[in-house]
Amino acid sequence: MSCKQVPFSIDFIIIGAGVTGLATALRLRQSGHRVTVVDKGIGPSERKGGAHLPPNLTKLLMEWGLGKQLKRYALSIRASKFLSADDGHEIGCIEWREDVLQESGADYLVIQYRDLCQILFDAGRNAGVHFEFQLAVTSVQSDPTRPRILLSDGRTMGAHVIIGADGPRSIVRELINGPIEETLEGHSVYVANFPRDHLKDDPELYQLTTYRADSPDYNVWTGDNRHIISLTTDQGKMCSILAFLPEVDTEGHLGDDIAYDGAPVASNKLKIKCEPRLRRLMSRAPTYQRQRMYHRKFAEDWVDEYGRLIVMSESAYPIWVKPLSCSLPIEDAGVLSTLFTYLKSEEQIPYLAYAFQEIREPRARSLFSKETKAFGTVWVPPGPARDARNEALKMMLLEGHKGWDETRLRWQWDEICEVFAYHGREAAEDWWVMWGVLRERSQQMPNGFH
Repeated sequence: MSCKQVPFSIDFIIIGAGVTGLATALRLRQSGHRVTVVDKGIGPSERKGGAHLPPNLTKLLMEWGLGKQLKRYALSIRASKFLSADDGHEIGCIEWREDVLQESGADYLVIQYRDLCQILFDAGRNAGVHFEFQLAVTSVQSDPTRPRILLSDGRTMGAHVIIGADGPRSIVRELINGPIEETLEGHSVYVANFPRDHLKDDPELYQLTTYRADSPDYNVWTGDNRHIISLTTDQGKMCSILAFLPEVDTEGHLGDDIAYDGAPVASNKLKIKCEPRLRRLMSRAPTYQRQRMYHRKFAEDWVDEYGRLIVMSESAYPIWVKPLSCSLPIEDAGVLSTLFTYLKSEEQIPYLAYAFQEIREPRARSLFSKETKAFGTVWVPPGPARDARNEALKMMLLEGHKGWDETRLRWQWDEICEVFAYHGREAAEDWWVMWGVLRERSQQMPNGFH
């Protein structure tokens, strides 16, 4: 758990105890800063669903000393197996070859989102992070030296820096950028977890969801304007389902009341036309948590005018699906915490805060674009485009059986270079070498710039 210790420590308040807030708090505290996390929940996030931990994320968690915990709760994954949601036949797969994946420097894992939150919470608490739960932040006040938050119990808390990790309707983002705009996309993600023991009376489903160390994959049923993911986690004990379904075909017209977001939905209320195995599998969860999908914009400013308020992750940019997507939040934590290991005085705070957006915004835009295109691939309607996709997936499956040559692996190398090989700590260190050191040297000159 090596972590560079800061030469000058300050106070941070982080609003939000999801993956973003917990990861950022842990790493800031490990480097020597004083950190308080505030959340309206009773503890760390209990959001349902399985989460992907690709190598760009896993390598950071390993650096932070969490390898033993990941080994306990997470499972390695090497392929996505695509099935037809209509009739269940196997379309093909996308496989990450072992030797190719090793080039990224870490493993590809899956885990329960709530387990990941618990791991980060336990590590943060052991490191000395202070937590304040069951408290809502009712207002945030910007200030050039010590911004403040007002809590639902009437108390006021201040810090050198306040971080908004409080989701897409962030109170910090609204203060920095004004009213938040969002429009419904038309789909909801229906998320459920249940023990695999509940499937023992259905051998076909039990076999379908069994984790195999010699062939570690997960199932993706794809259909017209929809797809459903089944993940086996927690050492093979839990099954997670994430069903991406058009609301109008599933529940009808819900309206735009935000109360629908996150609400429970009985499984017998979901009207789904799909193959028999999938229908039976989805019926095993008594209820699903509805997470509506929204069109949202990137925040223009991630930092306030004084450089003392910062927004991160969903508070700064759109993420289609939580808990499935955890890469960007963990990367954010790695970059921000590394930047603040270079802090030597309060005067540097705004400079490092603005650097965070400079480093992270291009990366967030790139991955959001990739994720958006991926939905188009799995939701493609019947026709030539779907036929071409199915043929490509089939060829990947066949080539995986035969062995791939270097030419056919080129797309994986390119993906690894851009996505999996990214390292949050190194991105911040590279920025510091290029710009931070230059600024420090210039300030030592009689007429240095600031």
